This record gives sequence, C-alpha cells and structure tokens, in this order.
Amino acid sequence: MKAASPAQQALIRAALTAVCAGAVVPLAHATGAGSQEVCYGVAAAGHNDCADTTCFHLCSGLSQHDRDPTEWTMVPKGTCTQLGGKVAAAPLACTPAASSAAQDADAPAGEALYAHGDAARAIPACAACHGPAGDSTTPAYPRLGGQYADYLDTQLRAFRGGARNNPVMTTAAHALTDADIANLSLYLAAQVPAIGQGGAGAGGGTLRAASAGKPFRDCRDCPEVVPLPPGRFVMGSPRAEAGRFRNERQHVVDIGHAFAIGRFDVSFAEWDACVRDHGCRGYRPADDGHGRDTLPVVNVEWEDVQAYLAWLTQKTGARYRLPSEAEWEYAARGGTATARWWGDGMARENANYGPDTCVQQTNCGGFAAGADKWVTASPVGSFAPNPFGLYDMLGNVWQWTADCWHDDYAGAPADGSAWDAASCGRRAIRGGSWSNVPAFVRAASRAAVPSTVRRGYLGFRVVRELPAQGAGALANAP
Repeated sequence: MKAASPAQQALIRAALTAVCAGAVVPLAHATGAGSQEVCYGVAAAGHNDCADTTCFHLCSGLSQHDRDPTEWTMVPKGTCTQLGGKVAAAPLACTPAASSAAQDADAPAGEALYAHGDAARAIPACAACHGPAGDSTTPAYPRLGGQYADYLDTQLRAFRGGARNNPVMTTAAHALTDADIANLSLYLAAQVPAIGQGGAGAGGGTLRAASAGKPFRDCRDCPEVVPLPPGRFVMGSPRAEAGRFRNERQHVVDIGHAFAIGRFDVSFAEWDACVRDHGCRGYRPADDGHGRDTLPVVNVEWEDVQAYLAWLTQKTGARYRLPSEAEWEYAARGGTATARWWGDGMARENANYGPDTCVQQTNCGGFAAGADKWVTASPVGSFAPNPFGLYDMLGNVWQWTADCWHDDYAGAPADGSAWDAASCGRRAIRGGSWSNVPAFVRAASRAAVPSTVRRGYLGFRVVRELPAQGAGALANAP
C-alpha cells in the first residue's frame, strides 16, 4: 500500500480533529449525573454509552442498529419517555464474555499505535477522538478502555472489512493489519477506570494504582500475609521482552476478589512448626546441609504443600491455599508492567539468582556476586520487597502454584482463578531460583515440573482467602 504524502497526512489529521470536535450529540449536554437519567432504546448506532463506569466492561460496547432496546444512554432527566425510550434506575448488568488468547498480541505496540497512529500508513491516533486511555465520555466516541479484547477485535475487523460502516472508523481501520488489531484490542482491554465499577465487577472498584493492605498473621507460627486488592492487569510478556518464552502470550486478567498472599516464602521454621504440631504428615524435608530456620523450605512436592495448607486451615479456621498462576503474577508485578518489578534489566541487588549465562539454561548452579552473596538459597527477606511489600517473588526458590500446567494461555480463565484439570501430572511453578539465568527470573516466566518432585530449589508461598467484602476486605483484614 502506498504511503500517504505529508500533505495527505495533514489533511487526515485536520479532518479527524474537525470530526472529533463537531460530533457531539445534543443528548450529551446535561450538566451532571444528577440531571440525567438512564434511558434504554433511544441510542443511535455507534453511539453506545454502555461505557459508563456502572457497567462498561460487562457488555459488548456498540449498538448494531438505531434504537436498540438493549442499548442505553444518558439523557436529560425527564426526557427519556418523550424520546420513546424506557427509563431505568441503573444500567442492567451485561453478560461478560471470556477473553481468548488467540492472537499473540503486544500491548506496548498497541499503546503506541493508539496514542500516536502511524503517519506512514495514514493511520490516525485513536486517542484524538476516544481519549488518552480510551476514556472518552462523548456518545459519538464511546469509551473503549476496558471493553473485552475479543469484542474490540471483532468490531475493528468489521470496520476494516466493510461489514460496519462509519466515515471515520472505516477510513481509520482500512490500513490496520491483523497484528495491529490484536495489539490495539489487548491494550484497550487492559485500561481500567480510575473510579469504582458497579455491577458484577470488583466489588469496591478497581483502581489504576492499587495498593496492598497491612501485613498480618493468624497465629504465632503462621506465615505473615499481605492483603491485595482486586485488580486488572496484562498477564504474560510482550514479544520484545528479553528472555521471553513462547508460552507467555499476553492476555487481560480481571481479579475480582481481594486475597492475602505470603509476605515471604514459607520458611523451614514455619514448616517445622507444622511437624511439631503433628501436621504435614510428619514429613521433615531435607535442607541439603544449608541450614533451616529462616531459609525457604524446599524439597516439598505438591501434595506435601497441600498437607501444610490443610494444617493451617484447620488451625486457624481461615482457608489457606496456593496462589493461582494469575494471582501469583499479579502479586509479583506489584502494579508494574516491566519484566521485573524494578524494571526490565537484571540486578543482583534485587534478587538471588544464578549465573548471567549458562549453556544448558537450567540447573546452572548457584552464583554469588555483589548483594547476592549466597551461592544457594538466601534467608527469606534478604532483598528489597516489591511495591506490594512482597519479598523474593523473583529468584531464591521457585514457587508452586495451584494450576495444572498448560503449554499456552489459550482458554485460560480470565478471572484469575486456578486452571485445574481432572488429571494433572505436572504443575506450574513461578519465580525462578538461585540456580537460574535471568530469563527465568521474570514476572511472566513460567515452568512445569511433575507434581511429585522434591527439589532443593523449589518451595512455595501461601494464599489466605479473605471474606467476600470487596474493598472492605482489605480494611477489615486482621
């Protein structure tokens, strides 16, 4: 396709600016929420306002025809019935659709295209009309941020192929490739409103910058845990991330529940307390001669861990379990989107890991340098915590998760729950260890081991479930 000339590009930008400025629907001129009402059945095609924070990410997003009875918009109070619509107290909750991972999309590339466009291909910046994060509030340009990636993908393809027609969108979508569409859809799906969501969302609301609660423990010998809020994040890694493996396809995950996760990996001292209390099936794992106490417990298979969790649950009355892969990565990222919570590069002042290079990539042996002065495992909490206040999420020892191993994220739960199976010979482990090269010590890195293995580089941390009270679960945590 021939690139647009500078003059053509200037004309496109000017036209879009004029369209964005002029496309204002009269019904949008109410002065505030108190002077408006929810009105079904009067919205024109393409003017959907199910982008309001009440339910925007719970429904599809755009009407296919005028006056769709399932489509609502905000109108000046007292005018809905005059316009032939039906007044509702609030928008009805919509049925959420699971987001697939059919495309190996790249959220950073989608963000760049959304914000800046591509002048060489005459693709305008979507942000000019739909807002900097897809947060437009004008009916002519509905909120795109937070819509399901699959839905956005379908609509962009429809505009590109002519199944849907709109003077601006048809032109804008014409030059988009399949990869462009996948990248844009993933980026927009990950955008979260800065204020609370209602409906079947995250209870008390999801925030752009979520924060952790105050650490607590349920008993003297129990692991200390940190309450984490509900949240939405992009799980997996972008294609350009150094050390990336092909099983890290990016996709959006909505964690709609608060939960508390171990502040540290479970230590030998905490495991030994279980054994002394006649729990853990009486199993006392070997420490391989490195010592016990505050070193992370290792040489525990998946069922050993279940025995420890059962002991905690029985002792405290609270439910303890392993984190799902999604919960683990959400916690490990601590609200960041880089390869590691401290940035994209590797640094020995932040984690205990193996040599920088190793021909066989795995089982490379320990390596000590700088702040990483331990050849094997280090005492828990030896390095700085991530933004959620969690220690050793990356490096030191691998950590068991609740998930069965799947080679790809296609079909993975979009709500952060564990992806189990009736027959599960291998489990997913996360975080990397003291014997691994940097590629394994990333938030998105994942590996699989048989559930029956006991290794000197493999431990775990716990999740303690919180009452289903939305945002209040953090404030009311013990």
